[in-house]
Formats: sequence, C-alpha cells, structure tokens
Amino acid sequence: MKRTKLLQNLQPLFFGCITGIVCGAVIALFLVCSRIVIGFAFSVYSLERTPLAVACTLILVLLCCLIMAVLQMLVPAAKGSGIPLAEGCARGMLKVKWLRTAAALIAGSLLAFLSGMPLGSEGPSIGVGGLIGDGVGRMAKKPVQFRRYLITGGASSGLAVAFNAPLTGVAFALEETHRKFAPGILLAAFSAVVPAIMTSQLLFWGFEQLPYLRGLGIHAGMTVLPFLAQVKYNSVGALFTVCGIAAASGILCALLAAAFNCCIFLLGKLFGKINNPALRLLPAFMLTAVCGLCIYSVIGSGERTFEHVSVNTAVGMLILLIVLRFAMTVTASGSGATGGLFLPMIAIGGILGTVIAKTAMAMGMSAEYAPNVIMLTISAFFAASVRAPISALAMSVELTASFSNLLPCAVAVGIATAIAAILRTSPLYDRMMEELYNQTAKGSDNVTIKGVIHAKSFICGRRIRDVLWPHNSLVTDLCRDGHDLVPDGETVLQDGDELTVRAELVNKEAFIDQMQDYITTHNRN
Repeated sequence: MKRTKLLQNLQPLFFGCITGIVCGAVIALFLVCSRIVIGFAFSVYSLERTPLAVACTLILVLLCCLIMAVLQMLVPAAKGSGIPLAEGCARGMLKVKWLRTAAALIAGSLLAFLSGMPLGSEGPSIGVGGLIGDGVGRMAKKPVQFRRYLITGGASSGLAVAFNAPLTGVAFALEETHRKFAPGILLAAFSAVVPAIMTSQLLFWGFEQLPYLRGLGIHAGMTVLPFLAQVKYNSVGALFTVCGIAAASGILCALLAAAFNCCIFLLGKLFGKINNPALRLLPAFMLTAVCGLCIYSVIGSGERTFEHVSVNTAVGMLILLIVLRFAMTVTASGSGATGGLFLPMIAIGGILGTVIAKTAMAMGMSAEYAPNVIMLTISAFFAASVRAPISALAMSVELTASFSNLLPCAVAVGIATAIAAILRTSPLYDRMMEELYNQTAKGSDNVTIKGVIHAKSFICGRRIRDVLWPHNSLVTDLCRDGHDLVPDGETVLQDGDELTVRAELVNKEAFIDQMQDYITTHNRN
C-alpha cells in the first residue's frame, strides 16, 4: 500500500519532467524561428521607401492578416495571447484540442512577427507550454485533475524558457496561473521548469555554433535585457533618492497600466462586434504597417526599440515612441491578433522609465543610476497591469542578474499594485481569460454532487486547499465514519470520506464528468 502511494506521488514529478523536456525543445525552436522572422520583418521595413517597396510591404501585411484570419476561423482559441488560454486550461475553465491549438498559436504568432506587429513570443510560449502539458497528460491517459498540474508546469516552462528566468516561471504559476500557493502547484512548476531550461540551453548552445543564428542574438544564457546592467548604490543617500523616484514611478506606472488595460478591454468589445475575422484584424495590421513605414524602429515586440533607446534620446522622441507603441499594442491585442504582451509591456515601461530617468538626471540624480530607474519602472508597469507583484520582482532580478535594485523595485511595485487595486482595474490576463471562457462556455447551471473518496483517488491524502477542484466549485459538506465534519482548507481527505461538492454557473455535464476523477459519485442534481 505504501509503495503504491509512493509511486502515485512520484507520478507528477516524472510526467512534469517529461513535459519540461518537450516544452524546452519545442519552445526553443519556436524562439529561434521568431528571431529569424522578426529579423526579416525589420529588413523589410528598413528598405528605401520607394513606391514598389511600400506596395510590397502592404501586400505582405495583408497576406499575413488574411492567413491569420483563416487560422482563427479554424481554431478560435488561438486568438490573442496564449496566457489566458493556458490559465483557463490550468484552472479547469477551458477545454481545447491541444495539438491543433498549439500549432495555430505558433503559426499565428509567426505571422504577427512577419508583419511587424508589436507582440511578443513569451505569451504564445506560455500557451504552447501549457498545451504540451495537456498533451502529455492525454497521451499518458491521465485524468483531468492530473493534467491540470502538467498544464501548469508546461505554462511555467514556456515563460522560463522565453525569458531564461526559471524563478519567474515558478512565481508566475503560483501567483498568476492559479493565484494560490500549494505544494502540488510548486512541484508541478519546478519539475517542469528545471528540465525545460536545461533542454533549451543545450539547444541554444548548439544553435550558437551557426554564425547566422548567433548574429541574431541566439546563444546559451541569452536574456531579454542584457543591456540593462544594474549599478550598486554607493551610499544610503543614493538609495534613498532612487526609492523616492520609485514611489513617483509607481504612481505613473499604475495610471498608465490602468489606461493600457482599459483600452485593450474597450477595443476588445468594439472589435468583438465584427464577426468577420479578417475585418476585425485589418485595422491592427494596417496601423502596424503605417507606423512601421513611417518609423520602422517601432515595429516588433519592442525589445529592439527599447535596446536602441538611451537617456541621450530626446524627450519628444521618447514620448512619441510611447504613444505609438501604446496605440499599436492595444489595437493589436484588442483585435485578437495572436501574440504576447509581456515584451511589449516591458518596452512601454522601459521607455517610460527612460523619460523618468532623464527627468531625475535633470534634477540632480547621477546618470549611473538610470538603468536602475528604468528597471524599476518596467517592474511597476508590469505589476500594475497584471497584478502579479512577486512575479514582477522575480523578473527584475533574473532579467538583470542583480539584487542591487531589489528594494527600489519593491517600492515601485508595491505602490503601483496598490494604486491599481484602488482604481479597480481588472488584472489584464484574468479579464482576458474570463472573456475567453464566456465565449466558449456552454450552459450555466448550479450543480450539487455527492460521492465517496476511494483509496486510489488522486485527492486522497491531500488537504482540501491543495486540490485543484473544478472551476467555481466548493466542498460544502464532509462525512467521515458517520460523523459530519466542517470542511476547511486544512482538512486532509481520507479514504471513505463522503463529500458534497457544489458548483455554480458551470456546464453540468462537463462538471459531472470531471468529478468522476475525484470521487465515486452516487447522487447528483
């Protein structure tokens, strides 16, 4: 019996490692393809503005728009960032065909990159990672609650590989994907992230042996912000000064993030009224083409734009870049174009941080602390938009490989998160996930189901709060050995326990099917 239980407990670790290896390989290849395609897009937009070159660019963008529209007609779940999709699957809210959806996410993202859209590869990487986890679970014929752990591990691996930031991937799984801390989620994330990072770095090491790929910045250990080295504070006064700047930055970032989220939601509603996907996507593609032909440096996810911006850039140009990237990003996301928002948010926050750094330097701050100010602004903008402060802090440490700026980042992130909560701005990915769920949900019944836990059940021996229950469900009653107990999060479930589980506004048949994997049912209504 003990041996059986041990093997049962080791299964998440084993399949988590398998998920991580597959995710590391697939996403590494996806990132390499993304770099190649983005490099081609920059070469197209940097051509001399002859009538022929402009016409060819517009034709290329229109073709990308039409092909993406066809993809989204065939696979509706491939719209937008892959993060809400991965979160919805991990929480048990969404159910999709994993292979075709993953393929559509990859293809749609490459089309967006080819057209120069201001979207990133990290969102699709998270979505594809989560879908790979689902696929591994399905091929192993695992029940739905087991697959949800693998989806979590796969999504964490996607973020970790995309940013080469394993701790950020784990923190994102706990704080954003499930918004709860549980040992099972932590194990699922770690067991997948570690092999995923090892696999991807091994592949990147092989790719860097090719001069062309190395010229695109592909190499082992590559990070998103290698040019943003953090400086240690040489005095308490300098640290105090930057903390004061961090407080002001937190306020500005919260206001900008609130506007960013609101514009995406409003445009999403507006574009959602257009049934034809080609017409819905067309404004975003055309805006990208027009802006790219005018200032080609604004195209792409924003990594290159931000890298070539410095404190020597004129304030007017910085503000123009913020406005253009803001408008392009919210239009692309609102239209449902496939692609992530992580890197675009980093770019917008980074350019805003450059403006703040220039202002602080004019007021007496040493120029050596400008990268620190830029990084804390990036963290604050991300935290305010997504409402994930711990992930933002982990990202600030891992993307710069430095702890020296952790306190100012914590000040900026804390203030930005607090103000975003006061403004009651919906967290970006949560709102997107709810909208995706509302589009795909069928039926909205209230269901109560009663059943008994058996010894081989996945939930036997676990605390109630550590179980990934079906969406919108709650354990209302527990009977053990003929005695009624008041269930709470710390209650350890045992063989023979009789549970009553209630769910609100769910698909009745889907909920009952899921509960078969948790308990042996004998009463439902």
